[in-house]
Amino acid sequence: MEDSTNSMFYLITQTFIAFGTVAVAILAIWGEKFRPRPKLEFKIHDARGDLTKRQNGQQTIYYHVGIENKRRWALARRVRILCTSISKRAPDGSFVKEPLVIPLQLNWINPSFHELLPNIYSNDISDLGSLDENSNHFKLSLYFYPNNFRGFISANEAIRVSLIATADNFTSKSPYNLEIAWDGKWSPNLEEMQKHLVIKEVGKLAMVDNPT
Repeated sequence: MEDSTNSMFYLITQTFIAFGTVAVAILAIWGEKFRPRPKLEFKIHDARGDLTKRQNGQQTIYYHVGIENKRRWALARRVRILCTSISKRAPDGSFVKEPLVIPLQLNWINPSFHELLPNIYSNDISDLGSLDENSNHFKLSLYFYPNNFRGFISANEAIRVSLIATADNFTSKSPYNLEIAWDGKWSPNLEEMQKHLVIKEVGKLAMVDNPT
């Protein structure tokens, strides 16, 4: 009887060891599929902007978007915020898609001191764009500007941009769309300035391809 019990115990032990070995092998090969995935969501970070000065003393207003990880137990690894589409308002009010050969990465806030590809547990902030005092255009904050870049906003113009977050273990399922419009005026009073440069979220974009 004792030998039978020992044999059964041995069999059960070996079975668990076998299952454990197979499980380790599965996790080693397909482990990424079983790990919890982050969930990154955008929001406008203070639509009034942030008044500051450049090194030459020129006043400028920076505008930002926030990115929040809704699953803080799942680290988002090596995150980038990409501008995937730009369209500019035409005289008839429609928005015409501008050429953008490749997605362009937005700067992280304080890019000289910020990691280019940060890991995000909770939240982070990206520069969206800036408007200098006495400047004739608003510009998106990008690490790189192509020679044919047409995403600047002059007086009485508006653009729509589509942003996605991408990481080693996450990609936005749908873009985050913003409309940015400027009437050409500048003020150091942020409440007043919010009447002149308006940033708002928009839904699914309807755009016309640029024929040029």
